[in-house]
Amino acid sequence: MRFLRNYFLVFLAVWTLLLAGKILFYLMHLAQYGSYPVTDALAAMLWGSRFDFAPAAAVALAVSFVDFSPKAARTATALLLTSLAALQLSDILYFEDSGRHIGYEITDALNDAGGLFLTAWTQHPVFTAALLLGIPLSLPLFYRWPGRRLSPVPLTGSWPLKKLLLVGISVFFIRGMFASIPLNPWQASQIGDEKLATLAVNGAYGALFSLVNTKGDLKRRTVGRMSDADIRKVFAEIYDDTAPYQITPEPRNVVLFFLESWSGAHMKPYGFGETTTPFYDSVLPHSLRPKAALAGGHRTTEGMFAALVSFPNPPGRSVAKTRLQNYDYDSLIDLFDAHGYYSAFFQGTAKETSGTGALAQALGFHESYGKDDVSKRRYGTNSWGIHDPDLYRFALGKLEAAHRPFVIGINGATTHDNKLPDGVKPLHFSDDPRENGILNALHFADAALGDFVAEVKKRWPDTLFVFFADHCGGVSESTFQNYMIPLAFYGRGIEAKKIDAFVSQRDIAPTVVDLVFGNYKKLMPDFTGKSLVTDTHFFADYYHDGVYGWVEGTDALEYTPAAGKVRCLDVSGFHPRPVECTPRTERFRARLTAFGDLTQRLLFSGKTKTFHLWRYPNAER
Repeated sequence: MRFLRNYFLVFLAVWTLLLAGKILFYLMHLAQYGSYPVTDALAAMLWGSRFDFAPAAAVALAVSFVDFSPKAARTATALLLTSLAALQLSDILYFEDSGRHIGYEITDALNDAGGLFLTAWTQHPVFTAALLLGIPLSLPLFYRWPGRRLSPVPLTGSWPLKKLLLVGISVFFIRGMFASIPLNPWQASQIGDEKLATLAVNGAYGALFSLVNTKGDLKRRTVGRMSDADIRKVFAEIYDDTAPYQITPEPRNVVLFFLESWSGAHMKPYGFGETTTPFYDSVLPHSLRPKAALAGGHRTTEGMFAALVSFPNPPGRSVAKTRLQNYDYDSLIDLFDAHGYYSAFFQGTAKETSGTGALAQALGFHESYGKDDVSKRRYGTNSWGIHDPDLYRFALGKLEAAHRPFVIGINGATTHDNKLPDGVKPLHFSDDPRENGILNALHFADAALGDFVAEVKKRWPDTLFVFFADHCGGVSESTFQNYMIPLAFYGRGIEAKKIDAFVSQRDIAPTVVDLVFGNYKKLMPDFTGKSLVTDTHFFADYYHDGVYGWVEGTDALEYTPAAGKVRCLDVSGFHPRPVECTPRTERFRARLTAFGDLTQRLLFSGKTKTFHLWRYPNAER
């Protein structure tokens, strides 16, 4: 029975390694888990063993095919265990920045390995140094244990039968044992608590699942199902704005600032204690703005799709670099293109980081530029690309050469990192070195933003500036705050007004259309968002690791379908407070289900341009 002993010896080694990675993850995030008893955290880790058994079985099976050679078996064991250790440690670093496990982003992480490594080195030098030293040292350790304990299995006539048995055992574990199959990482939500779910499923499993499950990344995921009749009833409630269009639009230039990783949780107008963005704060009272906005995702491409197409992303995913990107969408930029505008997208990172440049052009921008296009640089680079002042200077040159009205999108790279340019003295915002670095990068980016806006106003006075974040970054408080972003519409002729409500990133495009071209409900009827100019009833949604959020007014609901758990929040301030659910918030679940079911159905079938049939069922088209 040597073959079984070898198999389960390697199986146990992998499971132990993955559990150790979870414990390390827990220790590095004690601030998030401080309210949980240690026993609850440990129970969550052990509950998540069902996810650990899959890679354990896969590694054990792979080693078993060379167990006739002790040296080959030891080498394979050492290499595979070391790779898993590196993947788990990398996931911990990724989580520090994104607030979620690496998951489907593993392919982009591999493509952007250089930027990720430099970011890790600057933001977590001690941990990264330990990782670089520990990984090579782990090779001989894993070679000796469990490698030296593996027994050779002779190549006899029964060897194929033994392998067949091990294949059957492995399939049992990989397919989720007696659980629902196939075992998806999102099923960790069944534990009933979003933070414990994050602790239960290890990043290594999520990444491996995405690498091998190439078809699963495009399966439609929704909060639930609802009949067409019920969807129409719910839509009559959430799309009940009936005020006539009574403003005079003004053709003008437009600059859309996809402010990289700017989080409302780090800005004074949204509840932070320090003034980190003095320029933005100064224009906010003179802008059309909401209380705050909720982002449509956690990546630049997700923010682009939500803001430009005014449509939800696949929950926890992006349409970029998938078959969904090839569908035909009504984008805000298409409207500008139809009116003869010059359109371009500028980003401080590489043009094709995560497919951003290609998506920008798929959504209407005629030109796309990245860091490699910017040869004149005053401030050098950080781990990801050029600093914002150099990107803004490059964009100004392109606008001067355009000689016509323009709409541009700008996504900087300064706040993609926490590294200031050489010679720029950091300020003291926090005693935490990492947080202080993030806030200083934000402060520097804000100053560059102010200089650029002043220059554009001087050259092209009739310009609408739309300030919003593509997504949040470096936030680990609540799920709600992990999606709370700034939003303001600023420029000559824009009425300063505050909408006392949280709105969606999907509301950006309708508002721009109202201000520049006219009634968005007639011009772009398939937008799912609303206009801060002409609408009055706002709602926002978000998704994070199996948790669906819905916000209206001062109330929010977070629903975890896998666990059947509902959580109600008071969001009258910027820091959500758990409260007892009321009949009003209970109704949010129906609205969340109706909106999520229909929009995902249309998105995955390529029929987003039929949304108007649901939003305006009685309108003449």
